[in-house]
Amino acid sequence: MSVRHAGAAAGAATFEPPDDSSAPLVLVVDDTREIREWMASFLRHHGYSVLEAGDGLAAQSILQAESPALVICDLEMPLSDGWEVLTYCHHHCPATPVVVVSGSSWGRRPGIERWAAGFIAKPFRAFRFLEEVEHHISRPAPRRPH
Repeated sequence: MSVRHAGAAAGAATFEPPDDSSAPLVLVVDDTREIREWMASFLRHHGYSVLEAGDGLAAQSILQAESPALVICDLEMPLSDGWEVLTYCHHHCPATPVVVVSGSSWGRRPGIERWAAGFIAKPFRAFRFLEEVEHHISRPAPRRPH
């Protein structure tokens, strides 16, 4: 099933039921397809279920239907930006942490930015990205074979 805002570019949102219902669900929101797909692939490789959105309107549609454990969101996007996603989450799903990933926009709107659970500056290193995700999602320890 796909959710896409009418004004969004093709492939702006991917909304598929997670394969593993026990895996924490992460919503990745970024208008740059290559960055969004890299983050989603990286998170899936590390055991997370992932939904993707290419803009804030698509993200809000997904958030109306799903309850991710974490939202990772760019700030500068068309149609609806990351500040609008932060505001939406603050008012409609305040228990869901939002980690902002941005290259240069941080610090412009401190009143809204305070609602972010974390911040990662672009470009970032993979281990730093994973560290931030794991910081905001508590997962049971993997079972060890007896």
